[in-house]
Amino acid sequence: MSTTASTSATSITGACRFSLNLTMMLVKDIDPEKFADRCGTTINHPAFILGHLAYYMGVCMQLMGGEIELSDSDTERYQHGVECHDNPSLYPDKDEAIAQFTQRLNTVCDFLDSCDDAVFAKSSAGTFFEERMPTMGAIATFMMVGHVNLHLGQVSAWRRVAGMGPAS
Repeated sequence: MSTTASTSATSITGACRFSLNLTMMLVKDIDPEKFADRCGTTINHPAFILGHLAYYMGVCMQLMGGEIELSDSDTERYQHGVECHDNPSLYPDKDEAIAQFTQRLNTVCDFLDSCDDAVFAKSSAGTFFEERMPTMGAIATFMMVGHVNLHLGQVSAWRRVAGMGPAS
């Protein structure tokens, strides 16, 4: 671990922290009563999306060698392949979902900023991603930037399905 963030870390965390601004633009004006509503469709709602992303940011931190506890309930609710439900009682309310997402993003970015370039250069062998990405840095880039922004696109699409305009 390093006291000065590596170039690899700052490339990832700078983009990820910028995505936090985009997230806030997308969710700030959503009615809290609709935050866990699929609007009569099968689209993922913002409560599920933010929880899923927060969960996988934690998975990224674990893969990178960090210590973070992921609850069994979050695993059951948000892991890949789990269906989003229209039952708001299964998800945190809007304010809590945003707070959890923000806290997790900042925790993982702070951890990544503490890693030196050797951590990012490690082989991905033995991980789910080993056939897809050669290094842990590639995994962190995907999970903290690509994956996040892919799902923020879902929030943008949800806004349109919910009858909302573009985020501003």
